[in-house]
Amino acid sequence: MKTKITIAALLSVLFINAASAESPVNGNVGTKFASDYHRRGAQLSNEAIQAQVGFNVGVGGVDLFGDFHTNQGTDSEIDTNELTVGLGADLFDDKLSAYVGLYNTDSTNTSNDLEAYASLSLSTVLSPSISVYRDTDDALYTFEGTISHTFDLNIANLQLAGILGNTDATAVQEYTYTGAKATLSKTVNDINLYTDIGITDTESRDNETVWGVGLSVKF
Repeated sequence: MKTKITIAALLSVLFINAASAESPVNGNVGTKFASDYHRRGAQLSNEAIQAQVGFNVGVGGVDLFGDFHTNQGTDSEIDTNELTVGLGADLFDDKLSAYVGLYNTDSTNTSNDLEAYASLSLSTVLSPSISVYRDTDDALYTFEGTISHTFDLNIANLQLAGILGNTDATAVQEYTYTGAKATLSKTVNDINLYTDIGITDTESRDNETVWGVGLSVKF
């Protein structure tokens, strides 16, 4: 209950600021079919239908944003909802971006988890970023780094991305996870169509291949 009250309060503040902002509110919605859903190296479901909606708005040089993502397993009763809210800013002539916020995860088979996070990303080759998450109830941390690069193939865009992370599963157990993904996308009449394939791996299991197809729209 405390988690939901905290999220609701922060969302109210963000929407109030967004409503009073001089710049327009930008939004995006999307849906995807996924062969599997992995989060931080852990498999949360097999085949699933996913949906996402988000917004961002600039207020006084700061970007306010929110994103909701849901994963609904088609062959199990395990569903996962994730909500991210926060603010960000571009620094040093837009070469460095910094973000802080809250990240809430709610699965049908686990407790509701709320984490505070901070993230830095560089506008340079491979677009490196590093993020740290801390559970608001327990001293559990997740450290995550990513790189990515997008190639213009004329008929479509190809993005290659990699991830390396370490997370505290419990107070006495942690594990490292890695992943790589290739995404092929094309925008047609403001609709972004894409397909992706990736590999995930952790210390406790063999690597697994996942894939998906989806679409998204910005407005």
